[in-house]
Amino acid sequence: MGLGVWLHLTERHEHEHSHEPLAHAHPHEHDEHHQHAHDAAWDGAEPHLHWHKHEVLTHKHPHYPDTHHRH
Repeated sequence: MGLGVWLHLTERHEHEHSHEPLAHAHPHEHDEHHQHAHDAAWDGAEPHLHWHKHEVLTHKHPHYPDTHHRH
């Protein structure tokens, strides 16, 4: 049983996945998911909040199975 717990906690893998287009507002920083220009004046403070659009994003990152990565 200990080996099973160890395997579950140490499992890491990655695969490519896509995020659908989305427009919404939430606090964010300019990272790989939030690359956009600002239409209004912005003082450069991070994180910041405003409406923005996410275009289709296809990428991969290491993860383990959780509520966002079910497979």
